Amino acid sequence: MSKAPLPTSIDTRRAAEQGRLIEGTVKLEKLSRLGSYLVDSEGEVTVDLTFGMDEERIRFVKGTAVASVKMTCQRCLEPVTLELEAEMNMGIVADDEAAKQLPRYYDPYVVDGPKQDLHQLIEEELILTLPLIPQHQDCVVKTEYGQAPEPSEGNDEANPFNVLAQLKAKKH
Repeated sequence: MSKAPLPTSIDTRRAAEQGRLIEGTVKLEKLSRLGSYLVDSEGEVTVDLTFGMDEERIRFVKGTAVASVKMTCQRCLEPVTLELEAEMNMGIVADDEAAKQLPRYYDPYVVDGPKQDLHQLIEEELILTLPLIPQHQDCVVKTEYGQAPEPSEGNDEANPFNVLAQLKAKKH
């Protein structure tokens, strides 16, 4: 089931007062900051957001953003597919002072005007869910590359330290 594209911007205060539900998708290629952490920008993010006002008249946005992304495994340096899920429970506030007054169960979402970039909000929340060290669950690191040559006993000329041994012998 395909969802409609997510709107780029939204009036968060009005959406909260109307109790809007927004469902949609965003292509990963549109999220350039998130894309800088990834191997490629193929795929999309599925977003479900609910805007509203609680009993204390605090505007909020709650929801999830889910994406399947590919990052570089830090053990084997091969691509690893990761499932990201950002859960949001934010109180919409106008400034940092209002953010300090929010109840602890809300993360502050400071809005600085009537329209907010919804893609930026989703992108920031997904970046926060990225693992510090991406790696495969069952990663096997290849430590041997080909066969090492066997040392030959009669070939003393190939040893670079033979010259040092000769100089040391001449001193004594």
